[in-house]
Amino acid sequence: MFKQLIYFPLTLLMVIGVSFSALGHGDNPTLLEDVNNDGIVNIQDLVLVAGAFGQPGDRTAEQNPDVNRDGIVNVLDLVRVSNSLGQTIPDENSAYHDIQEYVFDKSCANSVCHAAPANSAGLSLEYGLSYDDLVGVVPQNPAAAAAGMKLVDPNNPDNSFLLTKLIGPESPDQGSRMPFGGGMIHTGKIDAIRTWIEAGAPETGRVAGIGDLGVLRDPGETFEPPAPPPPGEGYQLHLPPFKIEPGTEREVYYATQIKDANGNSVEGDIFINRVEIFYPAGSHHFIIYRMTEEGLAKGILTNGIIPDIAVNPEDTFRELDTNNPDPVFGFFGVDRLFVIGTQTDDTLFEFPEGVGLRMPGDTVYDLNSHYINLLGDETLTGETYVNIYTIPEEEVKYEAVEIFVSNRAINVPPGTTRVAKLTWYVEDELERRGHDPSTELNVFLLTSHMHRHGELFEIFQKSSGALLHRSIAYDDAPINLFDPVLRLDSDDGLTFQCTHNNYDTNEPLIFGLTSEDEMCIIFGYYFIPTESAGSIIR
Repeated sequence: MFKQLIYFPLTLLMVIGVSFSALGHGDNPTLLEDVNNDGIVNIQDLVLVAGAFGQPGDRTAEQNPDVNRDGIVNVLDLVRVSNSLGQTIPDENSAYHDIQEYVFDKSCANSVCHAAPANSAGLSLEYGLSYDDLVGVVPQNPAAAAAGMKLVDPNNPDNSFLLTKLIGPESPDQGSRMPFGGGMIHTGKIDAIRTWIEAGAPETGRVAGIGDLGVLRDPGETFEPPAPPPPGEGYQLHLPPFKIEPGTEREVYYATQIKDANGNSVEGDIFINRVEIFYPAGSHHFIIYRMTEEGLAKGILTNGIIPDIAVNPEDTFRELDTNNPDPVFGFFGVDRLFVIGTQTDDTLFEFPEGVGLRMPGDTVYDLNSHYINLLGDETLTGETYVNIYTIPEEEVKYEAVEIFVSNRAINVPPGTTRVAKLTWYVEDELERRGHDPSTELNVFLLTSHMHRHGELFEIFQKSSGALLHRSIAYDDAPINLFDPVLRLDSDDGLTFQCTHNNYDTNEPLIFGLTSEDEMCIIFGYYFIPTESAGSIIR
């Protein structure tokens, strides 16, 4: 069962479970136009902005009417609040949503425990039901009820029976530890629930101190390798097992090629229209890069080799040194090209009928995996399987091409907020890719990526100024799918801007690969007729 499904139909009528980022994670996104922080943008926020008109913004204030973070409260802030009236913080960006997805859904909400038809102890922990069944509710356990406990007692974790059951009751009258017969829950997840309850158990919004629960692997959790595609329908790529010691994180690269059932490299180009990615919990991200001839000639694949991290000593891994990433990573767009990536285990990408993504079969692919084991007390094993499904070339009517554009001109002095802007021109894209210069690009997906200092990311159509994408959640940027597709001619383009703050460091904030550096990246896909596509897709 796939946890994520990203479906790209030509009509773009439906998207199920979409959540995609190339890199990055964090916490505490906010709805900037919600000046008074009550969860909704309304007339009260407009009044606060109007009352502060002409005043400088105060980044440290609890209520900051400078919603676009340009340093002054002006008409631009009034327009933003007016255009956002009625908006609320998405549940998907809330601490409670993360607890639901990574604790309840994973360990509790099944048909023999806390889901229909059993609903053990009268409690459903299914999505959409768990909050009302937990918060402020008296437990059915007589001993807990007699002690005045609630299943979740906001602001009082020690009086919350949910937490008691996850930690393990001290009194036999309160029953056994949960999950019953299902193994233990990672202590980091239990700590997150405690922090959430201490903060009042809010149903919406983030809670400070709760990190990325998706990278925490429960004790005893196992990983079952997937079967490869049936013969003749595709290929399987494998990043083999490697070790991540307790209290560390590790980003590795593993070079491989697409090979047939006999172990021979595939010659020529193939087209794919479906990708499945599987890995055990603990991964921050996984990316497939294609190495260029320039990158191979530089000897990048011989740099950064780290012994003793592979489970099988015959496997060769290279590790990224964040203080000096160039020897292993090289120069993006010259030495390596992005193909596809995810931050979620068990992910499916499926393209529409007649659309294929070109992958040269006779080159080297660099599989990049970043695993986090900062809260663990045992060595983790990282691993990734990728199933790619092919489409016959004669059935490919449109080529899917990735948009991956990074603005590296980021420089935010301490104590300031800065906006970095860049425009991606269709004319330049057509020339760089070797497409027919009169080709119209059909953009059907756009998203963005920043790191933790990012407050606001916006993408606009160059010709019309229309807002195409807006993200205030740097750890979980929304996916914008266009129905009808966004058509960009050769005179058009995409203008994007990132707002970064630097109020908690003593050094300038600049572009970089570490989580303490910053990024400003747009990612997406467009498709074009095969007869218009360049012979070399770069």
